[in-house]
Amino acid sequence: MKKSPSKILLLLLPLLLLTGCASGIGGAASDLALAGGGGAVGYEVSGGKIGGAAIGAAGGYLASKVAQSEFNSSTKDAEEEGYNKAMNQAVKQQYWIIQNQQKSLVVKDEHDPRLVPVVFPETNINGVIQNAHVEYLSIEP
Repeated sequence: MKKSPSKILLLLLPLLLLTGCASGIGGAASDLALAGGGGAVGYEVSGGKIGGAAIGAAGGYLASKVAQSEFNSSTKDAEEEGYNKAMNQAVKQQYWIIQNQQKSLVVKDEHDPRLVPVVFPETNINGVIQNAHVEYLSIEP
Protein backbone atom coordinates (compact mmCIF):
# COMPACT_ATOMS: atom_id res chain seq x y z
CA MET A 1 0.00 0.00 0.00
CA LYS A 2 1.70 3.15 -1.23
CA LYS A 3 1.08 6.53 0.43
CA SER A 4 0.78 9.69 -1.58
CA PRO A 5 3.68 12.17 -1.32
CA SER A 6 1.33 14.93 -0.16
CA LYS A 7 0.26 12.89 2.89
CA ILE A 8 3.89 12.22 3.80
CA LEU A 9 4.70 15.92 3.46
CA LEU A 10 1.80 16.79 5.76
CA LEU A 11 3.25 14.42 8.36
CA LEU A 12 6.76 15.86 7.96
CA LEU A 13 5.72 19.51 8.23
CA PRO A 14 5.07 19.46 12.00
CA LEU A 15 8.40 17.66 12.49
CA LEU A 16 10.26 20.37 10.62
CA LEU A 17 8.54 23.03 12.72
CA LEU A 18 9.45 21.21 15.93
CA THR A 19 13.14 20.97 15.04
CA GLY A 20 13.30 24.75 14.90
CA CYS A 21 11.74 24.93 18.35
CA ALA A 22 13.82 22.13 19.83
CA SER A 23 15.63 24.40 22.23
CA GLY A 24 12.59 26.49 23.17
CA ILE A 25 10.48 23.46 24.11
CA GLY A 26 13.19 21.70 26.03
CA GLY A 27 15.41 18.74 25.35
CA ALA A 28 13.20 15.92 26.56
CA ALA A 29 10.02 17.35 25.06
CA SER A 30 11.56 17.80 21.62
CA ASP A 31 13.11 14.30 21.81
CA LEU A 32 9.71 12.83 22.57
CA ALA A 33 7.88 14.86 19.94
CA LEU A 34 10.33 14.15 17.15
CA ALA A 35 10.70 10.48 18.02
CA GLY A 36 6.92 10.08 18.10
CA GLY A 37 6.47 12.02 14.87
CA GLY A 38 9.28 10.09 13.22
CA GLY A 39 7.67 6.83 14.34
CA ALA A 40 4.33 7.91 12.88
CA VAL A 41 5.95 8.88 9.58
CA GLY A 42 7.93 5.63 9.51
CA TYR A 43 4.76 3.66 10.18
CA GLU A 44 2.91 5.42 7.38
CA VAL A 45 5.79 5.15 4.88
CA SER A 46 6.44 1.46 5.60
CA GLY A 47 2.80 0.56 5.09
CA GLY A 48 1.96 -0.12 8.72
CA LYS A 49 5.01 -2.15 9.72
CA ILE A 50 6.48 -1.93 13.21
CA GLY A 51 10.08 -1.98 11.89
CA GLY A 52 9.37 1.15 9.84
CA ALA A 53 7.92 2.84 12.90
CA ALA A 54 11.02 1.98 14.96
CA ILE A 55 13.35 3.28 12.27
CA GLY A 56 11.27 6.45 11.96
CA ALA A 57 11.32 6.98 15.73
CA ALA A 58 15.09 6.53 15.83
CA GLY A 59 15.44 8.99 12.95
CA GLY A 60 13.21 11.51 14.73
CA TYR A 61 15.22 11.13 17.94
CA LEU A 62 18.49 11.67 16.05
CA ALA A 63 17.01 14.72 14.31
CA SER A 64 16.11 16.14 17.72
CA LYS A 65 19.63 15.60 19.05
CA VAL A 66 21.18 17.16 15.94
CA ALA A 67 18.89 20.20 16.23
CA GLN A 68 19.71 20.63 19.92
CA SER A 69 23.42 20.27 19.26
CA GLU A 70 23.29 22.82 16.45
CA PHE A 71 21.35 25.25 18.64
CA ASN A 72 23.79 24.85 21.54
CA SER A 73 26.77 25.31 19.23
CA SER A 74 25.36 28.44 17.61
CA THR A 75 24.37 29.85 21.01
CA LYS A 76 27.87 29.26 22.36
CA ASP A 77 29.45 30.86 19.28
CA ALA A 78 27.15 33.88 19.56
CA GLU A 79 27.92 34.31 23.26
CA GLU A 80 31.66 34.07 22.61
CA GLU A 81 31.45 36.61 19.77
CA GLY A 82 29.45 38.98 21.98
CA TYR A 83 31.97 38.60 24.80
CA ASN A 84 34.86 39.35 22.45
CA LYS A 85 33.12 42.43 21.06
CA ALA A 86 32.36 43.67 24.57
CA MET A 87 35.99 43.20 25.63
CA ASN A 88 37.16 45.04 22.53
CA GLN A 89 34.78 47.91 23.31
CA ALA A 90 35.94 48.03 26.93
CA VAL A 91 39.58 48.30 25.85
CA LYS A 92 38.73 51.14 23.48
CA GLN A 93 36.81 52.97 26.20
CA GLN A 94 39.70 52.60 28.62
CA TYR A 95 42.12 53.93 25.98
CA TRP A 96 40.02 57.04 25.39
CA ILE A 97 39.57 57.62 29.12
CA ILE A 98 43.35 57.66 29.52
CA GLN A 99 43.76 59.94 26.49
CA ASN A 100 41.22 62.42 27.85
CA GLN A 101 42.83 62.36 31.29
CA GLN A 102 46.20 63.19 29.78
CA LYS A 103 44.71 66.06 27.76
CA SER A 104 43.10 67.56 30.85
CA LEU A 105 46.39 67.76 32.77
CA VAL A 106 47.62 71.36 33.08
CA VAL A 107 51.01 71.46 31.44
CA LYS A 108 52.90 74.71 31.17
CA ASP A 109 53.88 75.69 27.70
CA GLU A 110 56.71 73.44 26.62
CA HIS A 111 58.03 76.04 24.19
CA ASP A 112 58.98 78.56 26.86
CA PRO A 113 62.70 78.40 27.58
CA ARG A 114 63.83 77.98 31.17
CA LEU A 115 66.46 80.28 32.63
CA VAL A 116 69.05 78.49 34.71
CA PRO A 117 71.36 80.62 36.92
CA VAL A 118 75.08 79.91 36.62
CA VAL A 119 77.45 81.44 39.21
CA PHE A 120 80.89 82.41 37.93
CA PRO A 121 83.48 82.89 40.70
CA GLU A 122 86.07 85.67 40.69
CA THR A 123 88.78 84.76 38.19
CA ASN A 124 92.00 86.21 36.81
CA ILE A 125 92.25 85.90 33.01
CA ASN A 126 95.49 87.26 31.48
CA GLY A 127 95.93 89.67 34.35
CA VAL A 128 92.35 90.91 34.16
CA ILE A 129 90.30 90.24 37.29
CA GLN A 130 86.74 89.20 36.62
CA ASN A 131 84.42 89.77 39.59
CA ALA A 132 82.09 87.00 40.71
CA HIS A 133 78.78 87.25 38.95
CA VAL A 134 75.64 85.29 37.94
CA GLU A 135 74.58 84.73 34.39
CA TYR A 136 71.38 83.07 33.20
CA LEU A 137 71.46 80.43 30.51
CA SER A 138 68.39 79.83 28.38
CA ILE A 139 67.53 76.12 28.10
CA GLU A 140 64.80 75.05 25.71
CA PRO A 141 63.00 71.76 26.25
